[in-house]
Amino acid sequence: MINKKALIAIMAASVLTLTSCSSSSDSSSDSGSDYSASDLADLFSDSANVSSVKNGTVGACPSATLGEMADAFMGSPSWEEFTSTSGSTVVQLTGEISYDGYPSEAVLQWSVSGSTFDTEYFGINGVGQS
Repeated sequence: MINKKALIAIMAASVLTLTSCSSSSDSSSDSGSDYSASDLADLFSDSANVSSVKNGTVGACPSATLGEMADAFMGSPSWEEFTSTSGSTVVQLTGEISYDGYPSEAVLQWSVSGSTFDTEYFGINGVGQS
């Protein structure tokens, strides 16, 4: 079984190239829509907590963000934020990985408190990993 630290190390080792993100300039066209380009961008932008985790780094690989590692290691990474049953803020990453040679779904969760976050859960195909 792979533990949380091992997954982070695997993700870090799997980063072949680091990508940089750039935002395109705000452009609009008369398409008959009641929404501006910035309105649509707001619909698809990350929350502050998701951005904090995605832009965060870990000691095993301080030169790449968790978002960069997820993009390099996972297929279709998806980020979301929710409130746990205990009331804490959780950021969750879901994506496709290869586990033991088979396509699998990985879920990582971090509890967020202010500007810090801690790994709380790692699962593969719905099975929590120790």
